[in-house]
Amino acid sequence: MPTQKFLKILSQSFVDFFRDGGIMLAGSLSYFFMMTIVPFCLFLIAIIGHVLGVRDDILKFLVGKLVGFFPQVTSEITDEFKRIISFKKVLGSFSLVLYGFLSLQLFMSLQNALSVIFKIKTRRPFVLSLLMALIIVSFIMVLLLLSFGASYLVVMLKALRQYVPVFQLGMIVSFVITYMIPFILVLIAAAGIYKLLPHRKVQIRHALAGALFTTVLLEIAKHLFTFYVSDVVRFGTLYGPLSAFIMFLLWIFYSWCIFLVGAEIVHNCEVIPSPSRQAGKKWHSLFPFRTAGKKR
Repeated sequence: MPTQKFLKILSQSFVDFFRDGGIMLAGSLSYFFMMTIVPFCLFLIAIIGHVLGVRDDILKFLVGKLVGFFPQVTSEITDEFKRIISFKKVLGSFSLVLYGFLSLQLFMSLQNALSVIFKIKTRRPFVLSLLMALIIVSFIMVLLLLSFGASYLVVMLKALRQYVPVFQLGMIVSFVITYMIPFILVLIAAAGIYKLLPHRKVQIRHALAGALFTTVLLEIAKHLFTFYVSDVVRFGTLYGPLSAFIMFLLWIFYSWCIFLVGAEIVHNCEVIPSPSRQAGKKWHSLFPFRTAGKKR
């Protein structure tokens, strides 16, 4: 992508974010996220438990992934989530359907937000929306299991290197498996949502461009947010005991803002033409007789 087009898309995406009411959309998604995060995690863990059985290692890994998404300053809230989600009871069919229905609210809210960003007037039928939600949940499950397999591979290789020198794990390989693979899986998950959820055709390269922006900016924002709330604002002096909860809400809100700006980038990648295409249009407008001669 040319630098000129990239800068134009990036600047236009931030403008469109505010023009489309991105602040209100992010606030709505934050509310539904708070309402559905526990049911969705329980629903996800229950499905994996029904497929693979109740395993402590997978449960700890999934809970760790959830907690790792949030900055360290929100540890008081995330520890409570960890305590609620970490249970070993197998859910029944009624509880599974109930948690799935509660999780559907976040999916519908996200679909409506992307419809606003992509300027989609027609709504997807409810049955197709439900089917798409199941596809995305299955997609997320596969990515989580792949991430678990990569992390488990590191542990296995570290255990085997004491007995088999061939399995010596270099620093580069360890870094790639520990950090790069989870980064790539988050990138694929975001690209999959940008590709599948809007009720229109989205090119995969545009979805990957928006997902790359979202993934990189989320990782950067996680560290900047910790510095901001601990050293700059000092929420503890403002909100007292509620400071942990306020910081948790702010992080969710900022995360959805980044995600929606990434969606704006995906939309503008398809809407804004490249400079070469614009030059071609100007050339044809200057010499209309060429196109007229071809039509003849």
